[in-house]
Amino acid sequence: MADGSWDNGGVGVPTKTGLPTWGKVLLGCGITALVVMVTCAGGLAYVANRVSKDPKAFESKVKGWVLEQARPEWEDFRAVVAQLHTEAGCQALYAAQPALGQTWPTEQAFLQAAARWRKDLAPAPDLSPDLLEGDGLQLNKGMGGKVTLGWRPQKGRSVTVTFGPRLNPKDPAPRQILALEVRSPRGQNTDQD
Repeated sequence: MADGSWDNGGVGVPTKTGLPTWGKVLLGCGITALVVMVTCAGGLAYVANRVSKDPKAFESKVKGWVLEQARPEWEDFRAVVAQLHTEAGCQALYAAQPALGQTWPTEQAFLQAAARWRKDLAPAPDLSPDLLEGDGLQLNKGMGGKVTLGWRPQKGRSVTVTFGPRLNPKDPAPRQILALEVRSPRGQNTDQD
């Protein structure tokens, strides 16, 4: 007579063969890690080979790439420096950029400071590889789109502008200036000159 249960107590159940699940996961991770390491090593070998064949061309390519990344910010920077060269430009700059009021509480204070700078302020040149040599150009792109761009000419005052994020990359409106600093050739802040 049969009992009333369908449970046969495991009798006749085939045993599983092969790797357990944890072994399959571990094997998959190991293969992935191996593929990543080989790819990185191959990429490094390729770059090292390119550099060793023609180091000047590689350096030129890298500089070109850096310059293209900096071009939009440099054009905004050049526009600010051009405005600092005239009193009308300084007035327009102060009116359009409310953050300048944190350093110079009135437009008159900004215009007086700009009048002191103007005689030593060199026009910002076109973006070229020469600017990357000798710390002439400093670019720091921060989180959230904030960009600090500084230029230290051979002679004259250095200028550093911190721009806020560009909300729309195709917007022709000038970027918001968060900070402006003009230093004398001796490195002192303009308000102490």
